[in-house]
Amino acid sequence: MSVIKRNDSTERILFERKRIDITGPHDRQTVFIFVVAFAASAIAGAVFLEFTDLVLMDLSLFATLPLVVLGTFHLLRSKVYRYLLLVLAVAAGVMFFMGVSYVTIMAVAMISVGISGVVQLVAVLQRFLFYRVVASIEYLNVREKLTFWDRAVAFLFNISNDLDTRNLEIDANAKRASLPWNDIGSSLKISFIIGLFIWIYISMNPSWMEYDLTNVPVYLFALMMYIPVIVLPFSIFMSLNVRIETRYRDFKIYDGIKGTLMRMAIPVFATFMYIILAVNRNGFASVLAFIGMSVVFNFVICVFACLIYYKGFESDIVDAIIMKWKQFR
Repeated sequence: MSVIKRNDSTERILFERKRIDITGPHDRQTVFIFVVAFAASAIAGAVFLEFTDLVLMDLSLFATLPLVVLGTFHLLRSKVYRYLLLVLAVAAGVMFFMGVSYVTIMAVAMISVGISGVVQLVAVLQRFLFYRVVASIEYLNVREKLTFWDRAVAFLFNISNDLDTRNLEIDANAKRASLPWNDIGSSLKISFIIGLFIWIYISMNPSWMEYDLTNVPVYLFALMMYIPVIVLPFSIFMSLNVRIETRYRDFKIYDGIKGTLMRMAIPVFATFMYIILAVNRNGFASVLAFIGMSVVFNFVICVFACLIYYKGFESDIVDAIIMKWKQFR
């Protein structure tokens, strides 16, 4: 591979490309609302934990409130989605009169509204990160000195040293005629890997071992709404088929992150099974029941988040990126 010596021109070009910004006032407003809601929820959770009889597991309610607040704000701004809030209110009333517990009703309502907040946050992350990531990748293997950000990108996207990363391309005419079920399936696979990391943390954390995992409150599973926030931002690299072209087979950026997660998942899974069998006090059946419920909620949340994202958000983000691609090149 030919090497470009580090010089002021190379650094200036890289700096200018990292400055490409496709975020707007709406995105900054979304971040502001989420940060304020998150800070308020953290303070409220700490106060309630200190001065009431709430336990650690109950803090999951406070952790998901920022997404619910964000979702509520954006639903109220849209005339179309106001009807959704009305439908949810009616459905909650029906479930109440049918004898469904208020905890279950609250969990369903939180997830239904919070998913909108999830997708809003995903859209912001994609607009903010895309050009920062591809700018770093393009000069990754031709710069003499890498920053911490560059090294993190190289690790996460599994960029090997023998790739000429300057040959970075996208599909500039990316358009969809229907829902990309293959892409949704790929996102679901990654979401289950992320879920595995969460399950092993809960299984080995002494603070959680004292709880009976077969009797956890339903709203605990609303925490799964954060999984699409982690997974879906990377889907934009799949949507645009971002790749490093070579003489033989192109290296797809999205495949890189899938490979990284898979390599991490194998030893984690082995450790997870050991913890279930040898360490966790809840017993094998209890942990499996907890995992089963987590998988169901993870699947439902991720599917709905994907449907909302691909139906209402992806096209605008792709168009915004493509409009700036000539400036990037």
